[in-house]
Amino acid sequence: MKFGVATICLPTMDIPECVAQVRAAGFGGIEWRVEPRPGSIRDAKPAHPYLVDHHATLPLDVPTAEAVARDTRAAGLDVIGLAPYIEVGDTGMLQLACDLAQAAGAPQIRLQAPRISRTGKCYSDLFEHTVAFFGEIETAARAAGIRALLEIHHNTICPSASLAHRVVSRFDPAHVGVIYDLGNLVFEGYEAHEIALDLLGDYLGHVHLKNAAHFRSPGGGWQAGWTPLEDGEVDIPQVLGLIDRRGYPGWVSVEDMSLDRPPVAALRHNAAQLREWGLLH
Repeated sequence: MKFGVATICLPTMDIPECVAQVRAAGFGGIEWRVEPRPGSIRDAKPAHPYLVDHHATLPLDVPTAEAVARDTRAAGLDVIGLAPYIEVGDTGMLQLACDLAQAAGAPQIRLQAPRISRTGKCYSDLFEHTVAFFGEIETAARAAGIRALLEIHHNTICPSASLAHRVVSRFDPAHVGVIYDLGNLVFEGYEAHEIALDLLGDYLGHVHLKNAAHFRSPGGGWQAGWTPLEDGEVDIPQVLGLIDRRGYPGWVSVEDMSLDRPPVAALRHNAAQLREWGLLH
């Protein structure tokens, strides 16, 4: 198991600073966020302050992706993967993401399932459209020599391991897989990790490491919110131990979305916390 950082949680750093800070903190790789296509649903209403004026983001430009990847590796870091925003059915953005991954030498790209709240369509229709699009995704990923990974994410039609598996299970795990996101499962979709990991099997392609907990809202109800790694409801050492014992050889990207510390301080704090747990060496 190897540890890197997803740049979505480093919004205030430009690309060279991001590379320098991730290396200085002692991580081994970077998962680069890719900007949304202008005018897309993902570009319209950022759901988190980090997504406003984000600097550690690759533009939709193949030569830039190649140059950033070259600088990343020159600093002794791996390019873990790319995190673009691809709407179901957007074949053009899918192909561009594959081109960016090839230029960057990135082994994988991130995908998300559609959100019911943004479409007004029922689950069954969205599921059928998603599965159909994943046929195109599998073909494009195979041609590019990469793996396309569906991120388990709340507020989408794939908030759990079982619902993500329902989409990907009909495709080749060499080119299609799942991102197991620990923090997102606090918001929605939690299943016993032992069951989830056994179900995913070879489809487990990547892990996103963040934490969350439920808090009382001003009106008295409960709602989930992001926390530092050590403060949330996920027992991170226990879950990563389960993943490690299953022989997972891949990357874990820290994707801390909490706002308790500025991004640089959070990066250093998380590295220190992982060392305290005996996970980062």
